[in-house]
Amino acid sequence: MLALTRLLLLVLVVACATPAFAEERGADHILARAFLEDPAGVLTIDEVARGDFTPFGPNFSKGYTQSVYWVRLLVRASAAPEKTVLFIRPSFLNEVRLFYRDRASPDGWATRVSGNRYPFSERDRKSVALGFVVDVTHPQEEFYLRIKTNTQMQIDVQAVSPDVAADTDSRRDMVMVFFVTSMILMIFWGVNEYSFDRYRIFALFCIHQLAFTLFGISAVGYFSPFWVMIFPGIVDRAFYFLYMSISFTLILFCRELFKPYQPHPVLAKGLDLARWAFPLQIIALIAGYDALAVISNALLIKGALFYFVFVAFSLKVDLDPTRRTLRIFFIGIALINLIFWMTPRVGGELKWLGLSAVQALVIDGFVMGILFAWLAHGRGRQVREDAQRKIRLVKESYLAERDLKARAEREARVDYLTGVLNRRSFFELAEGELARSIRFGRPLAVLMIDIDYFKAVNDTWGHGVGDEVLQNVAGLIGQTLRGADIFGRTGGEEFTAVIVEASGSEALEVAQRLCAVVAQGKIVGPGGEAIGVTLSIGVSLLRGRDMAFEILSREADQAMYGAKRAGRNRVVVHRDAWGALG
Repeated sequence: MLALTRLLLLVLVVACATPAFAEERGADHILARAFLEDPAGVLTIDEVARGDFTPFGPNFSKGYTQSVYWVRLLVRASAAPEKTVLFIRPSFLNEVRLFYRDRASPDGWATRVSGNRYPFSERDRKSVALGFVVDVTHPQEEFYLRIKTNTQMQIDVQAVSPDVAADTDSRRDMVMVFFVTSMILMIFWGVNEYSFDRYRIFALFCIHQLAFTLFGISAVGYFSPFWVMIFPGIVDRAFYFLYMSISFTLILFCRELFKPYQPHPVLAKGLDLARWAFPLQIIALIAGYDALAVISNALLIKGALFYFVFVAFSLKVDLDPTRRTLRIFFIGIALINLIFWMTPRVGGELKWLGLSAVQALVIDGFVMGILFAWLAHGRGRQVREDAQRKIRLVKESYLAERDLKARAEREARVDYLTGVLNRRSFFELAEGELARSIRFGRPLAVLMIDIDYFKAVNDTWGHGVGDEVLQNVAGLIGQTLRGADIFGRTGGEEFTAVIVEASGSEALEVAQRLCAVVAQGKIVGPGGEAIGVTLSIGVSLLRGRDMAFEILSREADQAMYGAKRAGRNRVVVHRDAWGALG
């Protein structure tokens, strides 16, 4: 965003650096200007030449009118023997007809025509700007312009040399190139932002910038030749449509911008209703009420910009950009446009600022565009931060839920006191391992492990010490067994282990090692005394038999009771497994 701003500022500086006026070079040869209104549009040139004209300054404006206006120009001859160009602005006048005295003509008058409804091939000057090339053979000569237009009646005419006219055209073209370039850069930026976030405000920003760009190109006159050749009947309405689309897209953009800030409900409703002005204006255009549509749109734009100021002061929620920033921004936009709206009252150009009408268009579009881009960027950044925050919260919630689920699953499978498998989980895994061993003919042993005299421990030292004994025994057994073996608590002080891929002698060796490890471990009682713990272990072997785990564990249980009867702290193998120990 910063790089884009710097580039656009450079474009603006270069565009505004071009001189605005031909008369600053002392090139205007018009000595006097005057106009005459022809309400019915029926006056002939002879009647007009005898008419009573009203003097005016460099330009005049009459708004939207059905009247025909005649302009009389008194032009002095150039010091150099060259032709003179009557350079006419704006370029969206429908028809401008030139009359000047010509003794060779039957009626004594020669005439030529130009306007935005005429292709370049029929214009006196093959240029976007309207105008005529004339010969001023006497020190002073009169020329008459008959102006008939459905667009706004305003005219700024100068008499300049062909070189000055060509130079003015070139400068205008250069300014417009800078204007279009800067607007396209902002549109590309908006499209890029939208492609990442799919945030609606960027799409509306691009649409508004596109509408303003097309309107600017049309207002200067670059579209007229193409409209005339393709759709000659809609030149003005195409221009009006682009003009009205500016206010429509502006309202849509600002409405979307304000929405998250929660403006006052009444003012928000006003923005909703303002959207309907555009289709009503289109209907008016189709019905032939062009002036009504255009004037209402002009009032809508003026009113909307000041309405936005009121909306900005009604915002309830503070976001990025802040409410204070929005208020300053919309006040500034309203004041900038107020200056441009006052332009016709101080002349067709902002001479006190040294700006031409084209430069005023460029600056207005540029300033609003860059500020709107900045606002859209701020809102997009806020939305991205909100989205990232939501994603982070969702991720944290997911991780917490996953951990909780894992913990619940673990607690459902693990004995809460010792941390080893509980009875249900142990039997599920043991039965699966038994089925695998039977299917592939692999050895498997079951150890039934019981803590000797555990009830005496609880009775003597209490259940707290008893719990500590259980935890200590479970830890020692778990450390001694292999990772592939299955181990769980299957009763109060009873544990069961499945020794996989172990022969009878190997299983016996594991059981004896467990007895030795536990017997060597000591637990300190509450009074500091050492508490000795021993195990009685019964061993049963699969030995290639096809049997249920319940039967195999019952054999180990019987062997474990045999170890108890034999004096405890020992290992006893079930009698059916004796042959496997040889």
